[in-house]
Amino acid sequence: MKKILLAIILSATLFGCADHSVSLQEQLDQQIQVIDQLPIASANYRKPFYTYYTEPSIGHYQSSDTYNAFTYQSMRFVMNLNVTAIMNASQQPQQSSTLEPIAIKQGEMKNIQGTLIPYTIEIYQFNRKSVVYMTTSELNFFGIVDTGDASTLAGKMYSIARSVTIRKDAVLRVYSKQPAISYEGEAINLYRDIAPEEGTLQDLIHDKSRIDTSKDRSTSDEN
Repeated sequence: MKKILLAIILSATLFGCADHSVSLQEQLDQQIQVIDQLPIASANYRKPFYTYYTEPSIGHYQSSDTYNAFTYQSMRFVMNLNVTAIMNASQQPQQSSTLEPIAIKQGEMKNIQGTLIPYTIEIYQFNRKSVVYMTTSELNFFGIVDTGDASTLAGKMYSIARSVTIRKDAVLRVYSKQPAISYEGEAINLYRDIAPEEGTLQDLIHDKSRIDTSKDRSTSDEN
């Protein structure tokens, strides 16, 4: 546990603030490189279909069985279970827009089970902000932040994604008999809100009234 806390502190010290002397692409590459060297903490939150870990500095302010909304400092972002991709195991994460990202990172990450999971992280310019979008074969993340914070937010998404354990049997049991969830696997559209039904980019910008410091139930509260 001490090693994990030390690694988190080191990561925050190195990358808590963006280094404007290097490009956004370099900042993103450095974030992922450092996180890949860190140990993956055991899950401290449990959902019906998956478990995951978030560090104490990340707040939880809204959720459903397949959706979570987080806050980190002044940044807000959402995570959605990618049910369609889980049910179609051959599906690979695709680039989310025909627009040109200002930074992109693709590869495979090793999750807490030691399994290699393909991922794509994209950062787009959106008015005076940046949209950060991460997709894996299991999850989708969305967030809008100041461009100087974009690589930091991408790192938080990536860290959470590494810790996730999916209960694929439960996903298949529940969703194989139901109509497809329309938002799973949808590409982000930077000019019209087609993000998930609850975790929308519009919510991240306009719906500030629902933020609080409450969290989802942690695994210590589960039987």
